[in-house]
This record gives sequence, structure tokens and C-alpha cells, in this order.
Amino acid sequence: MRERRVGGLMLGLAVAAGAAAAVQLSRGPGAWASRAREGVTELETTRLPAPPREIPIGTALPALVLPSDRGPARALSSFRGAPTVLLFFRATSCPVCRAQLTAFAKQEPLFTQAGLQVVAASPDPPGALVQLRGELGLTMTLLSDPDEQAVNALCGGLSHCELLADAGGVIRWGAFSESWSHAPGPDALLAAVQYGAARP
Repeated sequence: MRERRVGGLMLGLAVAAGAAAAVQLSRGPGAWASRAREGVTELETTRLPAPPREIPIGTALPALVLPSDRGPARALSSFRGAPTVLLFFRATSCPVCRAQLTAFAKQEPLFTQAGLQVVAASPDPPGALVQLRGELGLTMTLLSDPDEQAVNALCGGLSHCELLADAGGVIRWGAFSESWSHAPGPDALLAAVQYGAARP
């Protein structure tokens, strides 16, 4: 995979997270879930850094079928029905990837409460993902992208990529980072989505 650094994101993310968290505290945690049940599919992404041009904003998740570490393979397009956080990581042995996955895992109950699903994918075989799940205590969906078809189609082949897709399976935002050091963390993503849900 090619890698590229995206700089200058963290200050804006901190401001966005703080402002959005204040809105969420005043509106309640289930706002997005309620709007999702009403068929609302847009996501508030203006409080996140502008996505790089390699991210195909407005494109539907493809029908690529990827092996899972649990049961049947899944088509990316099958995650329609709820907004999705899709994380691509370099390898189960990558220390910064493991740290980022652990950070998202800690916040996954809040993503679920807000009506979102979290999915992560890497080139590793399902067996390695099974081991990773056990070592990190992950509950999110883990997919194997052995030929890197998905990350090439959605992230320009750049590792350490995260995407937000709406309930219709359309990509609304994305980012990538050389070492996750400049990529938005789970708090910033959750705050931005909750801000959008809390809007009248």
C-alpha cells in the first residue's frame, strides 16, 4: 500500500469534538438512532476535516464480498440500513493499528447507542483476525481484504483509512494517515455524528 501523511487535523478535531459534545449533552444520546429509524440518512461531516481527493465521496459501498472472521463472508454493500464507520488497517501486527482499534472498541457501545455500526478490514486472513479479536477483546465486525480490492477502491490504496457511510451505504466522509497520528479518533467521529443527529 502507498501511504501519505495528512497534517493539520488535530486542532480542528479538538474544537469539533468539544462543540459537538456540548450539543449532544443538551439533546440526549439517542437522537441519531431516532432519526435513523425515521429514514434520515445524512451525516454531519462539516465539523470534520475535508476528505482527501482519493476518497470517493458520494460513491456507494461496492458489492465486494470479503471473508469474515465470524461466519459467512459479507458484501460491503450489505451494511446498508445504518450509518457505518469503516476502518481499514495495515495488519494485525501493526502496533498503531492495534492502538486505534482498541480506541474504537472502547467507544463502540456509544457508536451502537447512536445507531452506527463499526466495521474494520485488513489484508490479514480470517484466522489472524480471530486471534486479533481475542487479544484485543474486539466485538466489531472484522473483514479480510486479502487482495486489497476494497482499500484500493475506497481509499486509493492508502492504509490507515477511515470512512463514514450513511444509512444508504453512500460514503460521506473519509480520511487516512501515515500512522493514525493525524487521523480523527473515535471521539471526534462520534461527536460529529451526534451533532448532526441533534440538529432540528
